[in-house]
Amino acid sequence: MQPELIALDLDGTLLHSNAQVSPRGAAAIAALRDRHVHVVLATGRPARMTRDYVHQLGLEHALVYNGASRYRASRDESEHHHELDRGTALAVIRNLRERLPDIGIGMETSHGWYLDAPMEARRREHPIRSKAAPPDGTGPVEEFVRDAVIKVFARHPTQDARAMGAALSEQDLYLTWTDAHMLEVMHPEVNKRDALARLAADLGVARDAVAALGDEHNDAQMLAWAGIGVAMGNAGPEAREAADEVTASNDEDGVALVLERWL
Repeated sequence: MQPELIALDLDGTLLHSNAQVSPRGAAAIAALRDRHVHVVLATGRPARMTRDYVHQLGLEHALVYNGASRYRASRDESEHHHELDRGTALAVIRNLRERLPDIGIGMETSHGWYLDAPMEARRREHPIRSKAAPPDGTGPVEEFVRDAVIKVFARHPTQDARAMGAALSEQDLYLTWTDAHMLEVMHPEVNKRDALARLAADLGVARDAVAALGDEHNDAQMLAWAGIGVAMGNAGPEAREAADEVTASNDEDGVALVLERWL
């Protein structure tokens, strides 16, 4: 059965390791769009790091910040659904610093994004991210918390995301990761599953007619909810367990293999 709505994660899924969409993947998406299939990107990335892919592929929607916001290409704007209030965001940052002194912390807000010194140093060392626009501010991120915060993210030299999340176990939060060493902290009602369900309802698409493809912890709920959930060959255990099937890896054009099947 050809789905009516297809949600594609970006990193580790649609994108190859060079952060590019393959010509084969782009062609499959274009062919599905010609058949009036809705294709949406569903990513932990912010809109500023997703917009170019949306326009490249001729799409209208992207679920960004793990579903906390929906970006619309025709308006070039995002609608924010759930944010951490100022007090909660400050408590998250404080708890992480107190329990993990060597941690690096970053923050995404509707008015900009900010990194502390350790996170900025890591960004500069990254071969792809170092070429992107720099943060709106560098320094103790607590100083940039004006009001609501979309996402707090953290990296530690020795602790993985699950271990870092243990420092926040007493707070009601959504904790996830797009790689094993980057913790993402968001409003407890944020997740790709609910964002995709809202979009499907808006488009008049039934759950059984929705397909989702992903590779990491932040994709698992979406894969389990969709009528067809597909994990990548490079997927983590949570995504694999949630999916109905496993395709080839992102660098082996696993997304294109699945999309072409529906053509």
